Amino acid sequence: MPGARVLLCSPKAPDNLAKGIEHRAIAPLNYHEYSWFMMFALWRVIETEYALIVQDDGWVLDASNWDDAFFDYDYVGPMVHVARVETADETRWLHRYAWSYELQKPGTIVHPVLNGGFCLRSRRMMRALIDHPEIKVHVPPPDDAVGDPLKMNWANNALNEDVQLTAILRPSLQAVGFKFAPVDVCLKFGIEHAGAVHRNLDMMQLFGHHCRWRKLVSIDPPTIRYGCKRSRAEKAFREMDIVRMLEQRGYRIIFDRETA
Repeated sequence: MPGARVLLCSPKAPDNLAKGIEHRAIAPLNYHEYSWFMMFALWRVIETEYALIVQDDGWVLDASNWDDAFFDYDYVGPMVHVARVETADETRWLHRYAWSYELQKPGTIVHPVLNGGFCLRSRRMMRALIDHPEIKVHVPPPDDAVGDPLKMNWANNALNEDVQLTAILRPSLQAVGFKFAPVDVCLKFGIEHAGAVHRNLDMMQLFGHHCRWRKLVSIDPPTIRYGCKRSRAEKAFREMDIVRMLEQRGYRIIFDRETA
């Protein structure tokens, strides 16, 4: 990203930290502490009005696909397969992009979860729960607690900061003026997994991406390792279109080895 400042937040700076990347030491975080950091402390290390947040399984695919219109919103991110769907009678959580078919229904409001692993946020959004203490994180009871050792599970990942901000708390945040990017803008911004809402998407128009399946393991040559077998990727909706897009951009793709 030409002209962008780069900040790495981690307990220690890597020995091979590239020139031009600033390091800020933070305490080690477990999975859920990361969410609290993003909602309550990230603003302390950001000096600009906006920040592009990138986890280790996401990156910019094509800086030329950046659109200044992204700055019109406080939060822009790829849509994940889960969404909160509201009607006058009920609130439902729909999975596997089933919410795509609810978008045009009268009297229905769809709040897709916008991926936090590759997203653009205003500093105002980073301070949202600081400046509006009346808006409080809601942690529901776990959907189940099973196993040995006993483990709690939340079906909708309700403890995750992106689920909180873009689905659970979105109506409250919108009520005090925060703007979330609509579906058409999020489609241009990036992708995680593809679903019905991506049916007609031109993959070459994507700005960035985030997905646990795809890890950038080398930049010379640019290489992506999938966390699955090719046979599984071939069964996922439009995943091979994503593979072809990556190959067209010069990436070498490695899949897990197929078993007999």
